[in-house]
Amino acid sequence: MKHTGWRKPTPGLGIAEQLAQAGEQVAVPKTRAFVAVKRVGAYIGLKAGDMMLLDTLGAFTQAQDWEEGQRPIVWASNAYLMEQTGFSLSALKRHARRLAEIGVISFQDSPNGKRWGRRDAEGRIVEAYGFDLSPLSARVEEFEELHADLQAERELCQRLKRQITVARRMIRARIEAAVSSAARALGAVHGSLRRVIGPASAPPRSF
Repeated sequence: MKHTGWRKPTPGLGIAEQLAQAGEQVAVPKTRAFVAVKRVGAYIGLKAGDMMLLDTLGAFTQAQDWEEGQRPIVWASNAYLMEQTGFSLSALKRHARRLAEIGVISFQDSPNGKRWGRRDAEGRIVEAYGFDLSPLSARVEEFEELHADLQAERELCQRLKRQITVARRMIRARIEAAVSSAARALGAVHGSLRRVIGPASAPPRSF
């Protein structure tokens, strides 16, 4: 992981940088990348605030930033991001850190830790430092496969719940039928006994 000496390195940040390098090698439309991560966001540990910040960062990028050989790097200031999200500075840093540790963004740090960037006449990023969204490109297929697995699991659970509901109804119906049958049988036995032993004798009268 690139480290300028002012941000404490962690295994998560190192993996995020590797994902960013891999993401630079593929072309993935921004819409596809964001749909994929939103479908599995809660499952991979992203919170609502994380997704809000990610959306804000994504809005700063342009279509050509997601082409092969490019990196969608966002150099928006903290003040801009705080205004757009309503976060405090500490909350902004917390959400950004979680996005990076989970491997959804990476930090592309300048030597002095400042964010900045510039584009050429065609709008392509020539040089930039800030939040790098390239890991999303690298993980699109992973997220899509995960979503498909989650969908299949949900459908299986729903099917099992329906089967359990049907089985419960059948069991209840059989119990009710058995109780009704037993009641009829008991009534028939009682009637037979009365016919055999006759009506009950009246108790003796006392004088």
